[in-house]
Amino acid sequence: MYKILQLNIIAEEGINAFSGSNYHIGLSVDNPDGIILRSHNMHEMNISNSLKCIGRAGSGVNNIPIEEMANKAIPVFNAPGANANAVKELVIASILIAARNINKAINYVDDIKNSASLKSDIEKGKKQYVGYELPNKTIGVIGLGAIGVKVANTCLDLGMNVIGFDPMMTVENAWELKPGIEKANSIKDILKVVDIITLHIPMTTSTEKFIDSDEISFMKKDSVIINLSREGIVNTEAILNALNSNDLKNYVTDFPSKELIDNPNVINMPHLGASTNEAEVKCAVMAAESIKSFLEYGNIINAVNFPNVYIPYNNEKRLCITNKNIPNIVGQFTTCLGKSGININDLSHKNLDQIGYTILIIDKPPEQNIIDEISNIEGVIKITSIG
Repeated sequence: MYKILQLNIIAEEGINAFSGSNYHIGLSVDNPDGIILRSHNMHEMNISNSLKCIGRAGSGVNNIPIEEMANKAIPVFNAPGANANAVKELVIASILIAARNINKAINYVDDIKNSASLKSDIEKGKKQYVGYELPNKTIGVIGLGAIGVKVANTCLDLGMNVIGFDPMMTVENAWELKPGIEKANSIKDILKVVDIITLHIPMTTSTEKFIDSDEISFMKKDSVIINLSREGIVNTEAILNALNSNDLKNYVTDFPSKELIDNPNVINMPHLGASTNEAEVKCAVMAAESIKSFLEYGNIINAVNFPNVYIPYNNEKRLCITNKNIPNIVGQFTTCLGKSGININDLSHKNLDQIGYTILIIDKPPEQNIIDEISNIEGVIKITSIG
């Protein structure tokens, strides 16, 4: 039986994916084989030696020590694209709220709700909340992954001029972009011309404070910055300085802080990006299915710290090997199996950074001494026999 530790409340559909006699899932599980979570911070968590994989029911993984897990042969799965439509819709709402000063207008009505001259006060006050329409305005989309592509395409449909920037954009995502979306060569090319910028990049050491005072200095004084990605990719102090000096119109964020809440030009939301029933279900199911495919068949799907390696399971014997990315290591695996009389029917091997992963489909189960011999090959981190 596989034991799954649930660190957050997730959609029931994700829990139900672990139904049956092969799985036990709960909020308190000793020596788990897998962990499924949303926002729980694992950086200070003691990791059981029994743990084999982690599934994040969402896209961001900055709450998980992914490099440490890779070195322990523990793949970390996420759910790319599962929340893309939910976040896209909130970005569009954020654009409209900022463009039409909707949040300030709502607050104004609330402030005068007890006025004896309510109707006349409304007519007099509405002039200070005049906004602008979106057609022919220019938006910069930083990060053209599953979310960024959807945002860019929808903004184009709304009549906006759309400029995208993502030096790591995949071929698949490039095909999804609609004709008419301009691709920039640098972030500064975008900042100089946009009315609105929306950020859709992960939080890494290279993207920390991606938007800082230098970047803001290139922008128009009435620009809007939207950050529904991760708190740390902008410098909050630089944002507040720009707002206070009227060098920025609005900052829309899904990550409120005391300093931001106190500023009237910051539109704060309580991390609503993926908070739809549909997105939560899709994220939970994707994470659960990735965990199950790995535990049962050794397949790696949607991992962030491992290469994706997948061979459909057909009730065969297989060896799954995590190794360091070094030359000729796969050749050593095949040589070891060959001299023991084991035939390899299929093989898939890929590398991601310093980690390699191999699935070997073999015609008979290896003896323990063969597994031990492969385990002792320099660079092998872990070997698992399935079937």
